[in-house]
Formats: sequence, C-alpha cells, structure tokens
Amino acid sequence: MKRLLLILALGLATCTAWAQQTLWVATGEIKYAFDAQQLGQMPFSNGGTTLTLQGKAFNVSDIDSIYVTSDIIDSNTITVNYDGDHASAIIAGNIATLVTPTLDGAHVTMAQDTTMQQEIFYTLSGTSTNGSFSQSGNYKATLILNGLTLTSTRGAAITIDDGKRIEIQVADGTTNTLTDCAKGKQSACFVVEGHSEFKGGGNLVLTGNTKHGFKSDEYMELKKSFTGTITVKNAVGDGVSVNQYLEVKSGSIIVEQCTGDGIQIDCKKDSTKTNNGQFIMSNGYISVNAIEDGAKGIKVEQDITIDGGQILVTSDDNALHSKTRININGGQIYAYSVAAHGVNAGGDTLAISGGTIVAYAASTVGYGLRGTTHLFIKGGNIAAVGALMSTPKTSTDTVPTQPALTYTATMPKTNFALCDASGNSIMAFTQARAYSSSKKHTLLLSSPSITQGTGYTLYSGSTLDTSKDNWNGLYTSGDAVTTPGTALATGTAALPYSALQ
Repeated sequence: MKRLLLILALGLATCTAWAQQTLWVATGEIKYAFDAQQLGQMPFSNGGTTLTLQGKAFNVSDIDSIYVTSDIIDSNTITVNYDGDHASAIIAGNIATLVTPTLDGAHVTMAQDTTMQQEIFYTLSGTSTNGSFSQSGNYKATLILNGLTLTSTRGAAITIDDGKRIEIQVADGTTNTLTDCAKGKQSACFVVEGHSEFKGGGNLVLTGNTKHGFKSDEYMELKKSFTGTITVKNAVGDGVSVNQYLEVKSGSIIVEQCTGDGIQIDCKKDSTKTNNGQFIMSNGYISVNAIEDGAKGIKVEQDITIDGGQILVTSDDNALHSKTRININGGQIYAYSVAAHGVNAGGDTLAISGGTIVAYAASTVGYGLRGTTHLFIKGGNIAAVGALMSTPKTSTDTVPTQPALTYTATMPKTNFALCDASGNSIMAFTQARAYSSSKKHTLLLSSPSITQGTGYTLYSGSTLDTSKDNWNGLYTSGDAVTTPGTALATGTAALPYSALQ
C-alpha cells in the first residue's frame, strides 16, 4: 500500500507543471527538497524497494511522505532547526548525494563527501539545551547563524572540522548563544578546524565551560562586512584562541571573563603561512577583561600591527603583549596591567607613529611602555605610567621622531596638564590609578603638539572640563584645561625625549 501511495504521489507530481515547484521527500526529521526541473527520471529498483531521485537512493520503507509544493529551496543549502531535544533538517536535492546527515535527538552531524566541489550553505536556528552541530569536509563552506541558542551536553556546541575557508555569517539583527559541555574534551565552545571569516551584523555569545570560548585552528578574520559582536561571557581557558593570525577589519570582540588569556594568537608550525602568529587591526572594537592570575589581555606570538579601531584591555599580566614587534600607526588603545606591563614588545621594538594610547603598568615592576630592543615614538598621543619605562630612541628610518616628555616622582591620583612657556595648554591627563605613595613612578607624555626646542611645564591638581573629548582620561588638546594647577617640573623638548625636573 505504501508503495502504491508513493507511485500515486509521483504520478500526481509528474502531471503538475514543474516550473518553480519542489518535490519533498520526508524521512524522519530530515526532508530532502528536489527542484522539480532538475529531477529527470525517478526510477524504482530492487523489486520496488528503492527509489532514486537525482542520484540519491531511498529505501521506500524509510520514506514517510512525498509531496509537491511551490516553495523554492535554493541549491547547495542545508537548514537545521532546533526545537528542544529534537532537531530537523532540510537538504537541497542537488547535494543529497554529497552529504551524509546524522540526527540524534538535537545532536546534528553533517559529513560532506570527499569529492565535494561546491560550497554548501548551512543555516542554523532554533533552541536546544541538549544539542550540538558538527560539520566535516574538505571543501569551503558557509555557516549562517540565524537566531540560534544551543547548549551542548556532549562537547562543543559547534564543531567545524573542515580545513578550508569557513565563512561564518551572523545574521543581521539576531542573537546567537552557544554554550558547551562542562566536562568534555573539546578545545572550545565553538571550534573551527579551518580558516574562519566572520560576516553579518548579528551577535554571537559564547560560554566555554571546558576550555576556550572560540578556537580557530587557522586564521580568524573579522571582515569589513562584519558589523556584529562576538562576546565571550566566560571561558575556562582563553576567550579567543587562534592559530596563524587574527585580523580585525570591523565588528567587535568582547571578552568579559576568562581564566586564561583574553585573546591568544599562536604560530602554525609551517613558518611560511601568511601573517603567521600575528595580530592585525585596521578598524573595529576589542574589549578584554582577563584578570585571573597570570592572564594576559592580548598575547601574540609574533608581530602586532594596529592601524585603527579601539582596544580596551584590563589584565593581570601584560595587557598588550607581543613576543616580537609592536607597530601602532593609528587607533585608540587602553592597556591596563594589574601585575605586569601595559604595552610590551617582549623580543623586539615598540614603534608608535600614530593613534591615541593610554597605558598603565604595575606599581612595582611593570613597564608602561616596553620595547625590549627599542622604543620609537614617531607620532601619536600617548600617556603611559609605570614603575619602569623604556627610554625612547632616535629612529633609524626617515620618519621624523616625535619628542616625548617624562616625569619621575610619586604618582598620586590627580589631573596633569602640560603647558608651553606661554602658558598655553597642550594636553591633559587624568592619572586614575592608585600607585604606592612610597615609590617613584614614571609618567610619559607625547603629542604631535610637543615641539622640539620648546619649553614646557607639567602641572598637577589641574581642573579639567570632563565634557571635552578624551580617551580614558587623555585629553589630546588643551581646551579641556580650566586651570593648570600646581607647577611640578619644567624642561625643553628634545629628540627623542626630555626628562622634566
């Protein structure tokens, strides 16, 4: 009887105009959607027990229903919807032979065939507190998060085991919340064993109960078209862990709490990999709170290059740390270390040619700015405080070096103002950290408004108009100074720096 119903259904479909029609085959929680115009012959075989549609062989006994609708399902698409302890999937008929789906309650696995030579677009939506998604393959794919709330009880919430480019579209206007299993062996709540590229304007919220929040085994890019936010609510390990490189062109990364480093970028063993071990930022927003013992804010194996965007980091260990070189050409940076250095180029040079930087180091041993080999200041607005400070050097290249002024004394919480010999205010800074009153610390100030050969006076207890534009207490023009306060020290600006006394 079932076979007869199938034949009748197919016969009815055959008699209907095929234009813009879809033939559906339902097998349990999986539906296959065949474009009627692409179907061709639909033979029965094996004594009528097997039906083949567009190369996909179905056991007739597994088919729950066959029907035709005018719905249009795009080729190369798979849609997964989560609903409590169950998930359902719709698979476009043209890729039915190229993907092996497994649905176990709300735990979904999609295995792409090794012969795959076309990109699949996976869309995930719905809610489950007992589900997960896993995709494997060796051809690029796109993952669309479209209002997904997923808590896994078996490992990572999402695992992409595909070494190619994985585009992650966070759908505009959606919030997608992922939580992994607390006692699993997974490396993160969201794992990509491939190249991850983020696009879209939605929000992605991650909780890593076993290790990291997000893990990419290759590079991670936030593309210019990504205007959304990736938030790590909490991670037992690093907030974001990346091999090869992290490049931020737009969008936001927020690490609210983590036991490990806020963001960690490691090198691939293959040293020829592009930008291997680097952090690159041209726009966007990053906020990191990594205050557990020994945690660094942003830890990078190789170079850091910042051309724009905003970075705010509070960490126990180094706030902004590279094992090699740091190049700051633009953007706004706030780097606060509880127990170590503010900005630390641990193995090479810290070169600043632009941007606005506020850096705080630890009271006893921390460098506000540290270039192990050299500190070059060629531009930018800078206020840095620490028990120690790397001494600016004269640049060896053709870019003019910008003078810096340093002042070493006890460092109370107060407003500082820097004025020229005519009494004109140049810049101001609210020193907001409680430093030991029994130990001297160094304040470094640098600005394009500081001119070589000009005399300057540093004042404390200044009255400032806090409504004026500032970056975490650094006012880059003198219009915020209402009254200068008490004169502390004077000096004449010289290259590469002068100590005010």
